[in-house]
Amino acid sequence: MNKRILTGAPQTRRTVLKSTLASAATLALASPFVSARGATTDPIKIGCLNIYTKAGGVFGEAIYDGLQLYLDQQGGKIAGRPVELIKENDEFSPQVALQKIRKLVESDKVHIVAGPLGSHIAAAISSYLKGTGTPWIVTGAGDTVLTKQHLPHMFRATLSNWQVASVMGTWASAHLKKEAVYIGSDYLAGHDNAQAFRETFVAGGGKVVKEIFTPVGTNDFSAYISQIGGIAPPMVYAFYSGSDAVRFVKQYDQFGMKSKSQLVTFQSVLDGETFPAQGDSALGGVSSGIYCETLDTPENKAYVALFRAKHQNKYPGVFDESGYTAMRIIDDAAKAVNGNVEDVPAFTKAIASTNIVAPRGPVKFDQITHQAIQNVYIRECVKIDGAVHNKVIDTIHEVGDYPPNRA
Repeated sequence: MNKRILTGAPQTRRTVLKSTLASAATLALASPFVSARGATTDPIKIGCLNIYTKAGGVFGEAIYDGLQLYLDQQGGKIAGRPVELIKENDEFSPQVALQKIRKLVESDKVHIVAGPLGSHIAAAISSYLKGTGTPWIVTGAGDTVLTKQHLPHMFRATLSNWQVASVMGTWASAHLKKEAVYIGSDYLAGHDNAQAFRETFVAGGGKVVKEIFTPVGTNDFSAYISQIGGIAPPMVYAFYSGSDAVRFVKQYDQFGMKSKSQLVTFQSVLDGETFPAQGDSALGGVSSGIYCETLDTPENKAYVALFRAKHQNKYPGVFDESGYTAMRIIDDAAKAVNGNVEDVPAFTKAIASTNIVAPRGPVKFDQITHQAIQNVYIRECVKIDGAVHNKVIDTIHEVGDYPPNRA
């Protein structure tokens, strides 16, 4: 039979409790990672999965710069905790993206994922992130189907393709022309945009006479532009991003098409990130987008001044602002949980409760799909003080998600 051996003074309930409290206090004082509020001061790790090279690289870098700009403005901390941005290039490849997202979640142990730009990349990683339950702020990918999945930990803080393209279909049929050729990149987002534009353009009495899809990374658009010239439509609706957008707009102008077929586009074709390379070729183009650098609001004026001070007087574009606003949402949600982003249910609930006025305007989330509800602006490319800018010519307020996605 085992005997219980007692040493020293008898241990009463009170002395055990006092000893336990004393030990806890000693550990708290000894640990550099516990604040006075009891929340950890370890870094909040944010995995920035995006395209930083190839055709879309300019937009991936813009999103990252926006995240960093907001963070710099806060002294490198949110909710009292330092932030570590871990940058991974998905190379616009679903296979590469899956490798990188596993590295971010399993090896780097990020608390949040921010990205990507590519809709096909978002589609490739969505099941994995759903399985891990990692909070995910989408900063670019506009795939309409993404929000149909009702992912509990995903929040698209930027546009959906439907949100932006469908608005232009409706607006163009009412205010511009009744016939159009569609041209865009041959991947998920390009086809998503074609469908969204076609549906509302046709519903408004318009007709899409031809759809042309070109490979990502096309250098020479002459054959495709010649096809358009042969059709001679009154309007062309285009979807491109990054260097593809730059090349298409410049070559469209060089072939003399601007005066023959009105150029109407998705936001990424004619935007602050592309204007420096497009120059006057962009003038006269009309686009729809969730942000415009010339918005006359206190929030946007303050943001533009901050951005220009850091970027040698350059103006921001849609994806610069998307990164900035995504980090603002993360910050607000982290503060709501006193910095405890490790409490994923509470943190994601705080993200869902977002209701802010960003540089782009009011932003909140659809409580079913987690798509940002926001204004969509009709923008015209004009010259202001000798530089090419977008100017708002119409505003469609509080545009939500694709209605069937809520079912």
